[in-house]
Amino acid sequence: MPPFDHPMVIAGQGTLALELLQQDAHLDRVFVPVGGGGLAAGVAVLIKQLMPQIKVIAVEAEDSACLKAALDAGHPVDLLRVGLFAEGVAVKRIGDETFRLCQEYLDDIITVDSDAICAAMKDLFEDVRAVAEPSGALALAE
Repeated sequence: MPPFDHPMVIAGQGTLALELLQQDAHLDRVFVPVGGGGLAAGVAVLIKQLMPQIKVIAVEAEDSACLKAALDAGHPVDLLRVGLFAEGVAVKRIGDETFRLCQEYLDDIITVDSDAICAAMKDLFEDVRAVAEPSGALALAE
């Protein structure tokens, strides 16, 4: 089974959105990290089906922005190289199904550089004493 480009994987990762909505149904926006796109696709589909007024914004590492490249091209493309810092989301090509769903359901996409990811890791530690790897802090970066 593919790690991100499979309907069951996408559906399973989308259950995170259910947890978010159970904790707070009054969200304005949800920021979701993107690697291969499974989490972003699953979260976006579920939120847009249940609460379409909530904005779903994808966050990609600037040096591994395979979704942004695909959206710009209108189809999945292969990146020549990917970054090393946020290696958990360093994917050369977005999945075909995840691309289709992200293209349809995401409201926006932003890219952040390694400095912003480092700042998010630091903020997370200072605020809640949680140590996150770069990919884990990606959605908090600005």
